[in-house]
Amino acid sequence: MIRARSLLAAIGVALLAATVAGGVTLAILKLQARTNPQSVDIRSGVTISEDSAIVQAATRAKPAVVSIVTTQQPELSTGSGYLVTSDGYIVTSIGVLAGATSITVLVPGDARLHDARLIDYDCDTAVAVVKIDQVSGLPTLAFGDSSAVVAGQVFVAVAGPVQGNAVTRGIISALHRPASMANPSAPDSTVQLSDTLQTDAVIDSGTGGGPVLNVGGQVIGVAMPGATGQSGYALNATDIQDDVQQILQTGRVMVPSLGASTVDIGALGALKQLPEGAQIEAVTEGGPAGTAGLAIGDVITQLDEVTVDSAHPLTLLLRSQFRVNQRVTVTYTRGGSSSQVQLALVGRHPTC
Repeated sequence: MIRARSLLAAIGVALLAATVAGGVTLAILKLQARTNPQSVDIRSGVTISEDSAIVQAATRAKPAVVSIVTTQQPELSTGSGYLVTSDGYIVTSIGVLAGATSITVLVPGDARLHDARLIDYDCDTAVAVVKIDQVSGLPTLAFGDSSAVVAGQVFVAVAGPVQGNAVTRGIISALHRPASMANPSAPDSTVQLSDTLQTDAVIDSGTGGGPVLNVGGQVIGVAMPGATGQSGYALNATDIQDDVQQILQTGRVMVPSLGASTVDIGALGALKQLPEGAQIEAVTEGGPAGTAGLAIGDVITQLDEVTVDSAHPLTLLLRSQFRVNQRVTVTYTRGGSSSQVQLALVGRHPTC
């Protein structure tokens, strides 16, 4: 820990020295020169160049993007996050915190090293919220309209000050993509995510956990590195906004549950003669699913009138359209036949 502290102190001194010597830390733009810059309408009556919009979005975001340094004995690991409240609540991803024994945050323009504490996280969506104390008046970033995100749109991801506030530019190449990342409770295992935004850009670990922004500078996701040398992903803001709000209000995430663990079956499930939906892998003893007669191998295809599919994975559908203690009709298939049961949802904390 002493060694880690020394290294962290060195990071802080280096950042301060760079600021004094250079006056301004310039963002590193990880992009190739465009030969045909496009124009983007960001609001009615205003048209600006795409390149200009990206620079402006990154510049506005930079003061609210922090570096998160974790101790993973005997090593240090660095990622990013962003301030969501002016008194020090920070959104990041569980991948940044995996295996951490301590968390330290570096805030742009502040030479101090801030000890941080984990408030809560959600292993279904991979979002985490940490807190630094004795701060106020800090700049923040806000969520954008995630329903407006489409494949092909431009995004910009911003890293924290340890990475020189590096900027990564790219496009959202696909929606509702499955992905995996390190499990914070057991770093040798992974967490499976069912609804990420796939990008065409390589996102490094230092940018991981930082904000993914639209050209208006609003958060549409949280950066997530892909496999080494491969394109990265973003945690979908649609899935994490409710989590963040719950954590800010109550300090804890609680989501509706059937009392069963499931795995998503996409359109390729037809190759296994399975319908698209969520297949039950385990049933909690005494839980609503087991009590209603659902069993391992059943494929849940519908909740009430809502279809379960790749665009509406079961775990995310439950949290977005249902509530704890609500009675629902579950449509499922077993052995090629479709049946229905009714049950009351229970609450669970989505830990890893």
